[in-house]
Amino acid sequence: MKFRWFRNFLKGCSLTTALFIFQACYGTGPGFQRDFAEQQYVFEVTDSQGNPISNAKIYAKLDENEVYWSDSTVTEADGIALMFINNPDQVQPVFSVEAEGYKANGVTDPLPFGKTSVVLNKAE
Repeated sequence: MKFRWFRNFLKGCSLTTALFIFQACYGTGPGFQRDFAEQQYVFEVTDSQGNPISNAKIYAKLDENEVYWSDSTVTEADGIALMFINNPDQVQPVFSVEAEGYKANGVTDPLPFGKTSVVLNKAE
């Protein structure tokens, strides 16, 4: 009875020591910042007169070997659309913008974390 607290104390110290050694040998996992790295792209889609185009579709191709568009979004009434791309260091996205009644437009050099203006011309 007397030494029960001492035995529990030794058990706790042994477990703590084992966990410390495990962490020292194998380290800790990577933080959340690296796992959820993403880049934001903002597009402003207008016609040739500068009027915003709503419901314009913006497609992103994340790999040059892909034959389909990986991700898409739609502009709001003010012609603004946001798109987030995961792992921006590993991919160079290519964007395409199209709207009904307008010619499609490819965006080759968008500004990450800035606004990219896209002008669509009327289809003939």
